Amino acid sequence: MATIKKTIICKFVLGLMGLSSFTSCGLFSDNIPTDDQGKFFEYISDFHNTFFQPGIDAIKSNDLSLYVDYSTCNVLGQNSPFYQALIPSWVDATKHFYSIKGDVINEEQGNTFSLLRSIQDCNYADLVSAIEKMAASNGESVLLTDGEYFQPTIAKDSPNNPYMSNALKIWLKKGHDVFVFAEPYKESYNGNVFNKKRFYIIFTDVRLRDNIYDRIMQTTKLQQFPEVEMFHLSADHPSLAAKDEYSKPNDNLSAEVKGFGSFEAQEWNIDWEDGIEPLLVYAVNQETGNPLPNGESFTGGIKVDRNSFGGYRITDVVAKVYNINQEFSDFCSSKASGQKIGGKLDPLPEQNYFAKVDEKEFSKHGVINLYFEASQFAPDLVLNGEPYNYTKIDICISKVQDMFSQYSHIFEFESIVVPGQKNTSVSESIKQCLADPDIKGMITSCPIYSIYIKSIER
Repeated sequence: MATIKKTIICKFVLGLMGLSSFTSCGLFSDNIPTDDQGKFFEYISDFHNTFFQPGIDAIKSNDLSLYVDYSTCNVLGQNSPFYQALIPSWVDATKHFYSIKGDVINEEQGNTFSLLRSIQDCNYADLVSAIEKMAASNGESVLLTDGEYFQPTIAKDSPNNPYMSNALKIWLKKGHDVFVFAEPYKESYNGNVFNKKRFYIIFTDVRLRDNIYDRIMQTTKLQQFPEVEMFHLSADHPSLAAKDEYSKPNDNLSAEVKGFGSFEAQEWNIDWEDGIEPLLVYAVNQETGNPLPNGESFTGGIKVDRNSFGGYRITDVVAKVYNINQEFSDFCSSKASGQKIGGKLDPLPEQNYFAKVDEKEFSKHGVINLYFEASQFAPDLVLNGEPYNYTKIDICISKVQDMFSQYSHIFEFESIVVPGQKNTSVSESIKQCLADPDIKGMITSCPIYSIYIKSIER
């Protein structure tokens, strides 16, 4: 009866006040969740995608812009096997072709293949404006360049100028990805030959279906070009080591489980008092009868790609636990009654002393196994629902290690105007981007993976 009364009151108040968000029903919360009508997996997927899935709708699909530096690197590139191998990807995907001729950036009309095969040298490419246009856009883009930013008034390049840093920050803060292919080549200048790099800088999002990076990986055999190095930059959505996987619940739970890529849902079919607590929370060694220090793992086996971010290595993770009884209950009620679901959820309070990650296992193998907090288990604030409990567990990054020094060489090349000096402008751009407090904050706050659990009332 309490569930029915709560739903009626919620509808009544919504009708009177014209509120757009069902979350206001929490004002009348009695912590008794509405049954999910046997549609737990369907509803929890919709719930997550509505409130917790970072959207990528800010980036258009099938709208690639190609920016080409009209300089010697791309004149010579027309004879490069790697450059030629990528041309089909550009031809197939490019919707806007921009030439960078000095300080003039124009959208060219014509066939992309012909345009790429007819590049002529033009000095002082305005790479700053080009990459800032890329960062400000809402579509994918690619820049083909040697990375040399010459300013005509100075008459020399800027070998240590991190001129790309701001654009990289803007794009990463949107939650997107940057990929860079670095191809070494030789260039003659004033009678001398210099070892340089041709960069293919890709602004995309790996979650975007049929993105340009995936197209390249599917159509270009990179193993044929061992001299080409690739680097990935991101501050969001770290990836699992294997896609389309989900954790393995403890057999004692008799759980049903379904994976959804970046999250999963589990429905446990034994009770807490006679099943979960004695068998898992306070489990004992079957041979000695002694209590196990951490009980038994209730789910695990998820392996994280600890190098997901390129410049940082993930070294430690934590489990953050949330009671979503009221939020998910309201969501189910709205779905069942056909109400329009809008607004935002209030921040969920984190519940301590419920679950934890096996730190040693993660440190050794990058594998996430979850245990209950056996020594100080405090479930009352998490398990207060009837007839079910709905719990959300986010696996979040807590520590990272700066690794960019191992990769900075990828972006360095000989300066053609300062003999004996390296041009480190691209490298410094990435280094300064990674050092930005907002970027580091994104990395250490984003969930790697989420687990939703439906369990019987305690």
